[in-house]
Amino acid sequence: MRWLTADAAHHRPPAAVYAACLLSLAIGLSFVFVWSPLPFGWQGIDSYYEIAKGLAAGKPFPVVHIPWGYAYFLAPWYWLFGDRPWIPLVVQTLVNASIPLMLYHLVRIEIGARYGVMAAIITAIGSFNTAYASTQSSDSICTVLVVATMLCLSSARVHPRWRVIVLAGLLGGLSFQFRPNLILFPAFVAVVYVLRPPHRRLKVAHMALFLGVCGLVAMPWVVRNYRFTGLFIPASTHGGVQLWFGSLQSGPYQSNWLYNPRAAFEFPPLDYSSMVEFPVIVSGLAVCGDPGATRVELAYWTHADPSVQRMHATASDDGRFEFALPSVPDGTELSYYLVATSTKDGRNIRSVAPAAGADDPGIFVLSSDHFADMDAADLVIDVFDLARLMRWLSWGVDPAPGLELDLDRNGSATEADLRLSAAVLATIEPVALAGAPVVVTALQHDADAATLTFTDGSTLTVPRAFSGRILDLDARGAIAQSLLSRSRSFASLERRVAPLPTAPGRGVSNGCLEEVGVNRVIRRRQPHEMRRFIALALDNISRDPWAYARGTLARAARVFIIQGSDDRRTALQFSGSGVVYLAGRLITVLYAVLCLAGVVVSLWRRLPIVWLLLPIVYVPSTIAFMLVNARYAMTAQPFMFAFIGVLAIAIIDRLVPGAAPTRQSPAAGSEWRAGGSA
Repeated sequence: MRWLTADAAHHRPPAAVYAACLLSLAIGLSFVFVWSPLPFGWQGIDSYYEIAKGLAAGKPFPVVHIPWGYAYFLAPWYWLFGDRPWIPLVVQTLVNASIPLMLYHLVRIEIGARYGVMAAIITAIGSFNTAYASTQSSDSICTVLVVATMLCLSSARVHPRWRVIVLAGLLGGLSFQFRPNLILFPAFVAVVYVLRPPHRRLKVAHMALFLGVCGLVAMPWVVRNYRFTGLFIPASTHGGVQLWFGSLQSGPYQSNWLYNPRAAFEFPPLDYSSMVEFPVIVSGLAVCGDPGATRVELAYWTHADPSVQRMHATASDDGRFEFALPSVPDGTELSYYLVATSTKDGRNIRSVAPAAGADDPGIFVLSSDHFADMDAADLVIDVFDLARLMRWLSWGVDPAPGLELDLDRNGSATEADLRLSAAVLATIEPVALAGAPVVVTALQHDADAATLTFTDGSTLTVPRAFSGRILDLDARGAIAQSLLSRSRSFASLERRVAPLPTAPGRGVSNGCLEEVGVNRVIRRRQPHEMRRFIALALDNISRDPWAYARGTLARAARVFIIQGSDDRRTALQFSGSGVVYLAGRLITVLYAVLCLAGVVVSLWRRLPIVWLLLPIVYVPSTIAFMLVNARYAMTAQPFMFAFIGVLAIAIIDRLVPGAAPTRQSPAAGSEWRAGGSA
């Protein structure tokens, strides 16, 4: 137990630290090759496996909803050794095993070697990052980068060296290429570095260099995103949907946003894009015949200009094709269809998508107003038409529904038309109007609102003071909520064909043509989704900001705790998931309690803990307003172990005679005061 009384100025790590690294490696390899508590397997999450293999094959990085750091970490291993996921997993397990050693040095510099050794041992035994090193997840490498960044800056503060500052900048810049929520972390630590005494101008120069290097590391990603999408995207587009998820976690839905009725607004009733400042892209996949010889014709027109425009293209070798249409004004409703011609085995093949062609074309809208009625040409029936009928039948509110909503053709809009409209929207399978099922049981209204009740007990409520935005509707229950994201062309009602899919990422398919759609290419779709979800989130927040604030505070604490659930909609279910979630919850609660106790003991011992607290404070501060997951706190966990180590040393000092040093030198003590802090 000599390390228990080691002076803070002792630089050579004791054997216990190296043993901790070996233990971390052994545990990590057992997770890779024997058993892992994670259900993801070697391929991991967030599609990194598929993207990395594509990069290894020479394909470009395809998305903007995740940064490219981790995929490019994986790709060289697939390029060198082929499809052997265990190889990069072994590499990241080896890299993860360096954390106990780095944490030892960091804690030694900041508060003393005794605490550093204990932190290293606890990290080796209890780090969740060791488990995540057994699957392809960006957190495993990101945690290493954050610890290394903090160590470099701490070392440079004690012994000013420009090359260490440059290294810190490289590591800090790379860290948010693995976890985008770390994009502000370099600036956060730079401010604390400068403000932390002693105040010297050299520290400002240090941080200017540090931030400059971070910026240079990030620049290729920013430039790539601008060239790919035409937009300034410094991190990723995924923050939009995460913010929306977080805005749903308020009030009675803090523990499960999926049950918040406003989650039903996720998809729009009509396929649209808010990327109005860019040319429209129609794309698809031709799968019949020789792709390189498949000719595709696009016919399109708008509600403002009904003259048909035609364009031609040849499918690429992989069958994909794109048409870039001229930019159109905001609010344009576009109708289109495609015809593909090819040959196979001497036969001519012709496919049309949508199948009815000009008789029932695809419909797409370019609109920056995410929540208004976009059907300017009255081509489809959707929930806005239901709202219009409900208000007319309840209060005679103008304008009167158009004749297109007179589905029973009796010369006026009646409750029968309302029931028919709801039936054709609620029924996915093709149905004739005469045989439409009964889905509505009642229409009721009072002075303020009208409510449509469905056969499953669900309800759709429209306020009399309806602003025309879909977000003013209140849908509760399955049928009512399904109507918020569906539309049906009036032409299809006559032809008894199924409605077009509108969910993002899907497209029209027919015969040889698949994935046909407008602005569904990633460079258009993912930025649009970011815009839509941010708009949805801001609306949710504005309706009850205090509930959102309370939810944010709750998530700030919950980010450190594994919750889990036996609800399939809430948490991933797998063999033994109940036991794993329970164990994870108990362990993470214990970690949080012990860390808090360690902070208290550190303050009581007057240890300079600001630097070690930074990641623990930063993570919840920058992610709690979004959807949280205990995985997001992985980068802060080693620093929590530092405080648990302080608590453990305090207990040992009290229980083990002679364990405490005779001369207390807690704070990197003599090192920090005499080592020439910059």
